[in-house]
Amino acid sequence: MQLKTSHYHRSRPALIASILLAFTLALNGCSPPPVETLDELLAETNAAHQAVGNEGLRSLFKLRQPVDENGEPVSRSERDAYYATDPEPFDPDLLLTQEQMAEDVAYLFDALYTCYGNYDRMGGQAAFDAAEQAILEECAQHDSLRAREFQKLLMPHFTFIKDAHFAILDQLPNPLWYPFFFREVAFYKDGGRYVTAERKTVASVDGYDDLTELFKRSISPEGEIVYYPVLLKDSAACDETLTVRYTDGSSQTLQCEPYDTTYLSQGVDLDAAPEVRYNNGIPVLQVNQMQSGVDPSWKKAFLDGAKTLGNSKISVLDLRFNGGGTYTLLAEWLKIYAKATVPANSIFRDAFTGEQFFSARDQWVANDKLLIVLTGKRTASGAEWLADAAYNLENVLFIGENTAGALVGSSSPVQLKNSNISVTIGNLENIVPSTNDYFEESRGFCPDLWAPAGEAEALALKLLAG
Repeated sequence: MQLKTSHYHRSRPALIASILLAFTLALNGCSPPPVETLDELLAETNAAHQAVGNEGLRSLFKLRQPVDENGEPVSRSERDAYYATDPEPFDPDLLLTQEQMAEDVAYLFDALYTCYGNYDRMGGQAAFDAAEQAILEECAQHDSLRAREFQKLLMPHFTFIKDAHFAILDQLPNPLWYPFFFREVAFYKDGGRYVTAERKTVASVDGYDDLTELFKRSISPEGEIVYYPVLLKDSAACDETLTVRYTDGSSQTLQCEPYDTTYLSQGVDLDAAPEVRYNNGIPVLQVNQMQSGVDPSWKKAFLDGAKTLGNSKISVLDLRFNGGGTYTLLAEWLKIYAKATVPANSIFRDAFTGEQFFSARDQWVANDKLLIVLTGKRTASGAEWLADAAYNLENVLFIGENTAGALVGSSSPVQLKNSNISVTIGNLENIVPSTNDYFEESRGFCPDLWAPAGEAEALALKLLAG
């Protein structure tokens, strides 16, 4: 697709800077570094998205069939009885006896066996029995514990569960992976090598053998497609430096930027109906939470937004604040936008009935429009399912940070009887392609263009205006 972007003019400061750089390089006998065009970017990302397939994923699904002590299948009502419809308040200072802790541990592992859709994928009975035994042995070392201390005792024993929906009092046993940017110097790709605007070529970076893994495609403040080093860390704090060595013998030390959490604290109303706003004439639909069709006004705003974006040559879907929710309207939204059914890549099923949600097949859906999807570490669950399906749609660009990485499961609360600790245990199982580094739980989907989430919309518009 050849996008007609010539009517978007480069900003005057960017144009002046480009002319001055070209003039300086010409005086030094150098040509300016190559800058990737939007059409070239789309050709490459379309090929990468289309290469993701789901062949063989259905064979990985195993129906969960828990049985009771008599060997009889556990009924749906028995499973549902574990879920807390009216949970009791949690008191962190509640004193628990050793016997009460042991009772809670037994109840928790019974619930996991009975209700957890990813039980077999996370190691099955051998893994869960080993964790239960280890927890009981640790509890036996304490005559009593406060409820908060008991929760802290439990946490380290569940790191084997690679499912970011699984949480104990809303805390995850495994950390999420956050991006850290090094943007002091913009790099360009030239024949497989990374060069600066002044044509200095990167020879190596201390401690990193794979430069293609380190340097991520991004957007400069002037709207050019450039590359910056980006590191993923299992914490929202990082103070690392990078030493870049150039082929001319010089070197340079780059400092990472602090992770920007300010965009997360903007007082976003998660229950707000999706609303289309316009930025430089381009429609932007911000969806802060995935809801069902129970609220007619929310449903209408969500689906009307799909029509508006689907009738626009270029549009933006903002999922940066979207932590998920229900999935009932997502396939319909994409169908309205694309005017065709857009299947998912992953196989999303009820682990106990085998019921499959959404169409899932290896199919590429033509699209002559450009849809930019903004993502951040808050983009999770249902929002990630929408991203998973959008990978099968032509001319979709993901811009921002890697997503939360909460896609392989689901969550329903189970409350322990004595401590009132709430544990989220989902009955759904989502089998996600792992080829081409497509997705990883807790790391999420990687964007096509990396940018701090708080700057993603502004930089996306700069790219279009460049």
